[in-house]
Amino acid sequence: MKAKNYSIPLIYIMLGVLWIMLSDVLLGTLRQTLPAKVIPYADTIKGIFFIFFTGFLLYLLIKRDRNRMIASDNRRMAEIVDKMNNMIIISDTSGNISWVNRAFVNITGYAMHEAIGRKHGDLLYGPKTDMEVVKALNQAIYNKVFFSGELVNYGKHGNEYWSQFNFSPMFNSRGGLEGYISVENNINDSKLKEDEIVRQHEKLKAVSWLNSHEIRKPVASILALTDLLTDEKDEEERKELLDYLIQSTTELDHIIHQINEEAAVK
Repeated sequence: MKAKNYSIPLIYIMLGVLWIMLSDVLLGTLRQTLPAKVIPYADTIKGIFFIFFTGFLLYLLIKRDRNRMIASDNRRMAEIVDKMNNMIIISDTSGNISWVNRAFVNITGYAMHEAIGRKHGDLLYGPKTDMEVVKALNQAIYNKVFFSGELVNYGKHGNEYWSQFNFSPMFNSRGGLEGYISVENNINDSKLKEDEIVRQHEKLKAVSWLNSHEIRKPVASILALTDLLTDEKDEEERKELLDYLIQSTTELDHIIHQINEEAAVK
């Protein structure tokens, strides 16, 4: 169980006791010099002064303790965020980076001091970065609204990586803009797999189209020759038609073997 904080009441009690002891001595000394009209009110004045003094002191102690708790909570939150696998980028109202977490450093290769003060575009964008997405992001920044998207970013050494990001403005309790936070995921592996699937699909479509057209010719010939053989009575003609049928069947068999080989390769 978390220990309770007794520092404020203890300090308050100690100062209260000290004030009572010292004020009695001080007041006893001053009674000899105070005007006769003031002496009856001396204890009242002492009490009023004590209330104001201790009230102000209590305010300062509570404020100090609250600031200490906020600072402690902020440190714990920073430690948690710093250990996340997601890249976290915090920027000021001008769009300049003010803080990045450890995942950002590990993925991009930029140390924190190299990133601070730089803008996202200057630091991370490159030839393959989609400027239409960047344009939409800039519009969201102008409107101070949330935006999500995917971009090709570049690390310190020119390495490309796909980033899926959620970009949000940060507001204070009064609604004023304090900055921006971007939470990013490295989706490079999934994008590479997606591109490979698309390429394979296109190859298979090309093979399928080619094979369907290649097969159509011998199949059409076989069907036509079968019809002619059914109606032909002359033996010489039937023999010639049968030779053509065997030739078309052999051609079809050859094409089917090619299709099987191509499908195995693809």
